[in-house]
Amino acid sequence: MTNISQDFIQHISQQLNDSEAVQALLDFSQKPLRKSIRINSLRADKDALLKEWQQAGYQLEPIPWCSDGFWINEEHKALPEGFGNFLPHLAGQFYIQEASSMLPVMALFASHPEPNMVLDVAAAPGSKTTQIAAQMNNRGLVLANELSASRIKALYANLERTGVSNGVLCHYDGRQFGELTPETFDAILLDAPCGGEGTVRKDPDALSSWSLDSVLSMSELQKELIISAFKALKPGGTLVYSTCTLSKEENQLVCQHLLDTYPDKISTFPLDALFSGADKVATEEGYLHVYPHLFDSEGFFVACFRKNEAPIEEELALDSDLGSRFPFTKLAKKDYSELAKHCAALGWSLDSIKQQLWQRANEIWYFPAGIEKLIGKLRMDRIGVKLAESHRSGYRLQHQAITAFGPQLSQQTYELNDQQAVEYYQGRDISIGKTSALKKGEVAIRYQGVVIGLAKNLGNKLKNSLPRYLVNDTPFAEL
Repeated sequence: MTNISQDFIQHISQQLNDSEAVQALLDFSQKPLRKSIRINSLRADKDALLKEWQQAGYQLEPIPWCSDGFWINEEHKALPEGFGNFLPHLAGQFYIQEASSMLPVMALFASHPEPNMVLDVAAAPGSKTTQIAAQMNNRGLVLANELSASRIKALYANLERTGVSNGVLCHYDGRQFGELTPETFDAILLDAPCGGEGTVRKDPDALSSWSLDSVLSMSELQKELIISAFKALKPGGTLVYSTCTLSKEENQLVCQHLLDTYPDKISTFPLDALFSGADKVATEEGYLHVYPHLFDSEGFFVACFRKNEAPIEEELALDSDLGSRFPFTKLAKKDYSELAKHCAALGWSLDSIKQQLWQRANEIWYFPAGIEKLIGKLRMDRIGVKLAESHRSGYRLQHQAITAFGPQLSQQTYELNDQQAVEYYQGRDISIGKTSALKKGEVAIRYQGVVIGLAKNLGNKLKNSLPRYLVNDTPFAEL
């Protein structure tokens, strides 16, 4: 049973000023949240995946604001326990993501369809970062920042699982970006830390100890974050501010603070036509304020702004100390030739990414385009994709390289059946018998046409190269 503070009920009643709407909100707060997924266009064929679900007896309802998003009708057929262990999910073909949380990214790309540099200020666990990367089709660069060091590992794992190659991870207080990277990004998503009032259907205790003082304290942090984000935005760029909370103090009033701070340098991008039905949740300012009962979803707030062309302030010089300590250099021609020859055995040509290859000691990395604009400004925890390590015996490709660039591999690939895929994710070697189709050495492993990792062909079996941190004891192949 959901426990909702009487203080919150009084507060939201004054905000809505509609007794029927308040009752609908309270009624829906007692209902379980509909499960939803977003099909990952970097790793999956949407039609094929939907067909598989339908053949398994599931009904999927399209989410109106995201063409890759679907609600799962569990009244028709319930999902199995441990749904995250379903093989296509482990393979990154879809992301388990709440429907409302898909809205901010769709707003971002509606207002700026082809950004080259994107900042996700509060990125973990990665649902929106991976959605951004998919919208960019891995072109350009998305900087995924996370204040909590403990959440960086999960963020990276989700980027790796979903085949993101244009991601850069860093670990900063979001209030620092205005000074560290002034007027650097074409588009910025600030999915701000918030009171989480809209998550009550997922977390029954989210509103049990609600207080206005906490809301007001959180709004002060949000105001600092939104000002910093706006400073980091290029002239002509787009900023999306979103929360999963309901109070105007953390939503409309935070946005008004931004508008009041830069009255001549900002304009609102209205979202009332973002999707069919958006007008139902649009505010008079052009924001979207989604209460749980309106779309049978989590509560969410989304606002979008555009920075006028005149710059706010001069760009700061590079931190020469940070730049001098950057441990990577562009890949030497000789090393490139050797690596390109090694990759050719898998039918993989490196020509298109030649200028984006860097090296550090025996490691070779792919860095997304635009990384030079961040060198000397930020300490970056993880950049792009580690492609290979050089050893005395030659090169060894890395798991993340294969998952990120899998579509380009045309040779030395092996398609697993359901049982073999289960065994692969359990970390077991795969028995294949004798086959003349594969040479000994590195093999790209496929499942349902998607490259999911590496193995080494020993003749009658494939030695599993799945990293230990990705091994799963309970994967399953059928819904």
